Amino acid sequence: MRLVINIITLRLYRFFFVICFLCFTTSVQAQTYSSEEIVISGLGFARFGVTLVPEKSFSDHPDSRRWLRIIDRNLCWSGVFLVKKSRYKTCRTNGDDHLDMKILLKLERRVSESGTLVSKHLMLTVADNDGVPLFPLDLLLRKNRFLEAELMDLINDMSAQLTGLKGVLGSTIAFTLKQPKRRKIIARINTHGKKLAAISKNSSISLLPSWSPKGDAIVYTTLSRSGTAIIYNDCLKVVGCNNRPVRLLRANTSARLISKNFLSVSGGTWFSKGRKLVVTLSRGGNTDLYTFDRQKRKEERLTTHRAIDTVPDLSPDNQHLIFVSDRTGHEQIFYLKMGTKIPFQLTFGRGSSSDPVWSPDGTLIAYSKISKGRSQIHRMDPFTGEDHSLTRGRYNSEQPAWSPDGRQIAFVSSSTGVDKLYIMFVDGTGRRRLTRTPKDFAEGSPTWTARKF
Repeated sequence: MRLVINIITLRLYRFFFVICFLCFTTSVQAQTYSSEEIVISGLGFARFGVTLVPEKSFSDHPDSRRWLRIIDRNLCWSGVFLVKKSRYKTCRTNGDDHLDMKILLKLERRVSESGTLVSKHLMLTVADNDGVPLFPLDLLLRKNRFLEAELMDLINDMSAQLTGLKGVLGSTIAFTLKQPKRRKIIARINTHGKKLAAISKNSSISLLPSWSPKGDAIVYTTLSRSGTAIIYNDCLKVVGCNNRPVRLLRANTSARLISKNFLSVSGGTWFSKGRKLVVTLSRGGNTDLYTFDRQKRKEERLTTHRAIDTVPDLSPDNQHLIFVSDRTGHEQIFYLKMGTKIPFQLTFGRGSSSDPVWSPDGTLIAYSKISKGRSQIHRMDPFTGEDHSLTRGRYNSEQPAWSPDGRQIAFVSSSTGVDKLYIMFVDGTGRRRLTRTPKDFAEGSPTWTARKF
């Protein structure tokens, strides 16, 4: 009898949360409601089915097969396209019935009025299934070849014209990198596993990176003998930049207590204008969430529970905060409407849940959930409570980070025995290794920006 009452109470509690959540989210961008239908215009899992049609000028080029492989790879990794006869199984169409358009490939020579060759171009023309051109895209050939970085830009533009969202090929993922016998640092890499570079350059252990909304700055947490601190760094690529990383906040715990409360200061998640953050602070022996204005250096408390509240993530409209708390005895994910005081529990069960992150349109949540002793990545719709497991296996997959267009997720997996970065499509397919670091290098805590470096 007691079990039945508890189940009924749990269902009523979840129903009450969904009703309250819907009341709080009238400004969410991705959903439009009418009296007759619901139109979902935000994130989706559908991809365009395309077939590549090389014209004779393209096929006659000695590098045409290699070029086809490069184009196929970038169309696939964009997360926007399925390609007929693709080399990648998870990006292959299921036949002509699933084709939406053609991409016509040809080489074009441009000459001056006097007949002198001026330049050569690779033309990718998007056409309908009857071959009627919709719009052309132009790739300049230099020394009879093209740069893959320029092809990424071209496919990003193609994605923008078809979906309204610019593609993410070549964009940047920051993460933690631990080399053997060295401290953990913040590094960055692009979507193709290239341009690996260090961001943090200090003598402390660096953790928990988070890009600013524009991708022109990053915050991360440092751990040293003097305590923990949140660092702001906006000197990422500017030549001759003399700005030094700024310490925004630091722990008020003494060095001898670090082992008991080593993340008494950590952060954070940004407000959309980049001026304020939500961070984790330990004040008076209690760990809660605070807003922090980095210009005024002013804190404002958001949660007041005696449990540990941490790992905050703020929705794109700055109205909805998700975080992790152990107030139920296990780490679970909670939701708080900004401006209110009562959080609602989103995840339940004996296993812990952590690492929650909003999708870029604020409609879905990706998070890590421990089940049968392993951590797996889930995707949740907080409006309906619908939940899907995106990963599986006899190893941990955790710490998800959405791509800026919401079509892919970067995450950490221990499938090789050491934590490494991977990328998958938002439906859980298309998993691929991102980095090519040595086997004993450990990676974690990815954060993704549309900006390129």
